Amino acid sequence: MGWARRIELVTVVVAAVVAVVGLWYSNVQTMQAHEQAQQANSQAQEDRALAKEGQITDRYTAAVGNLGEDKMDVRLGGIYALQRIMQDSRRDQPTIANVLATYIRTHATKPAAEGQGIPADLQAAFTVLVGRDVTHDGTFRVDLHGAKLPGLDSTGTGETAIDLRGADLRGTDLRGAQLSGANLLGANLDGADLRDANLNAADLREGRLRETDLRRTDLGSADLRGTELRSAGLRGAFLGGVDLRDTDLSGADLRDVKGLTRAQIDAMRGD
Repeated sequence: MGWARRIELVTVVVAAVVAVVGLWYSNVQTMQAHEQAQQANSQAQEDRALAKEGQITDRYTAAVGNLGEDKMDVRLGGIYALQRIMQDSRRDQPTIANVLATYIRTHATKPAAEGQGIPADLQAAFTVLVGRDVTHDGTFRVDLHGAKLPGLDSTGTGETAIDLRGADLRGTDLRGAQLSGANLLGANLDGADLRDANLNAADLREGRLRETDLRRTDLGSADLRGTELRSAGLRGAFLGGVDLRDTDLSGADLRDVKGLTRAQIDAMRGD
């Protein structure tokens, strides 16, 4: 083989090696650029998340501050601001829901004056509270024990296992309410409208303060399967179409009840 041929082959080999090295180096640079871009993107996402958290914290602080104001419209603004934060930050929902429940309890220690309805802020707080998406609650359960809320509009309430021990719910509209497993020990439901409500396994036994008061309550077609109604006051209540299977009515006052059939009596527990 002549020198010219050898030089040509060496040139080709060197060119090939240079090309391979160039491709490798280019690939390394591309990978490094990609990694840097990913890191920059991750940092940007973290910065945005921190900024959002800061904004939510500021909004939450302002909203809670509004709850302590004297003017009704300012308090209402705080309640609806908390509702918006619940929607924007699902992980903060249990905390906000607890704030609203505490607000109701601490501001409903006395029933409204005769002739006056429930204050607008308490009604709004309750409506926001029970209108939340309960799938984000975690272990949170609504605690409204002892709240004085006569005349509250809670139509279609979807709460389960809600704590309403000793609550004053006289004349409350609870039509279609989902109150399965609710704790209603000692609650006053005199004159409440519970038509089509689900009170399956709710606890309505005699409480520490007084017997559960269901006098003149409209329970038409309500679901009371397995409900504890021992010693409950049901005088004058309407029980037409109520599901009383396995309901415990031992010692309950059933004088003047309306709509009660023999089949219902046979299906319930008690004396």
